[in-house]
Amino acid sequence: MFISSPYRWGMDIIWRNGEDPLSKIRLEIARSRDGERGHLLKPLAELHISTRGRPGYYDPARYTETVVELLRPATLFERMAYADLVADVGGLPPGVLAALLGDVYLVSRPLIERARLSDHELVTVMMRDNSESTLLVIAGRSGTGIPVTDRIVEHGTVKVLLVLAANDEAKLSMGTFARFSNMTAAQNDMDLALAKRSDLPIEIAKALHQRISERSRRRVEEMMIRDSHRGRRYLALGR
Repeated sequence: MFISSPYRWGMDIIWRNGEDPLSKIRLEIARSRDGERGHLLKPLAELHISTRGRPGYYDPARYTETVVELLRPATLFERMAYADLVADVGGLPPGVLAALLGDVYLVSRPLIERARLSDHELVTVMMRDNSESTLLVIAGRSGTGIPVTDRIVEHGTVKVLLVLAANDEAKLSMGTFARFSNMTAAQNDMDLALAKRSDLPIEIAKALHQRISERSRRRVEEMMIRDSHRGRRYLALGR
């Protein structure tokens, strides 16, 4: 149950310049009714954005307490708006970050997608929620490490794995590379097996030839573009 009092929310922090925006927000919270406080998440988000999360501009413990207490009675839209505002700004207190990541997917998504999260934090998210929607977002992130991508491979659907395989900014283990290579081979097996038959109907044979040729051409082009962007000779044409 959400409980507050003027003492709990009062102006309890003394800043050097005598102007403490966090205490002013807390005083406003104390003056508001229980069910009408969620809108004050916005000025709390703006406070964090304006300070870029740098220490010394507000008390992290008080900020965490304030935000977490407001998240409980806030509407879904208010929680979503707060998460979206702070997602691109680093330095969120751990307690606030944990509360947002532990909320429903619509609230946690902006942070899962854009926030500066460690591999450990991303793995923790996946331990709690390994749904396709969550894994798709993480699979598309840049800079994820092998502990994250290995877990994605362990729990992801084919759709998730395709996003991860195409994400050149995510690190993959040799085991993952081998697994993806085997998946590609498995998808081609039927076409290659059919290609060995001498009794294929002409229409099927033409479609099969076109499919295999197009697939090979597309892969070579993708590899050449990749190598060109990396400033090296075309490995796809090398020996």
